[in-house]
Amino acid sequence: MIIRASAIRVAGICVLFTAAIVGCTRRVDDKWTKMRPQVFPATGTVTYQDKPCAGATVMFEANSPDEKARGKVAIGHTDSAGGFRMKTFKEYEGVVAGPHRISITKSEFIQNLPPNPDPTVDYPLIEKPLLPAKYKEFQTSGLTVDVSPDGPNSFLLTLE
Repeated sequence: MIIRASAIRVAGICVLFTAAIVGCTRRVDDKWTKMRPQVFPATGTVTYQDKPCAGATVMFEANSPDEKARGKVAIGHTDSAGGFRMKTFKEYEGVVAGPHRISITKSEFIQNLPPNPDPTVDYPLIEKPLLPAKYKEFQTSGLTVDVSPDGPNSFLLTLE
């Protein structure tokens, strides 16, 4: 009888704990969803030297007059065909409407080992950019797009 009462008590506590977590999470999610600006699907293709640019990171920075949207950054990654889909808050959700500046980066990381490396030393990786440096910064890339609430928001970003 004592064991049964303890088991029921533990089960009851678990149920209350789970209900509290689910309830709190739902309220936080709803508040967060209501606070964020509306986003719209945005996709595109990046080419570099007239070829698809696979493995690049594409970022859109909103220059919107809307204070809630201004400065929001969306991110996407190019596939083997250079295609990308942008996300701001959820996977493939899109970007805020309005004008955006763009940055695109692609790098490989190589280990800089001395001629006789010490196996007990953790040598740092060195980033080797694979695209011209100007595309790395929003201010210098020269790339811009205007995302429309009405779509379609499919962009061709051509890098030289």
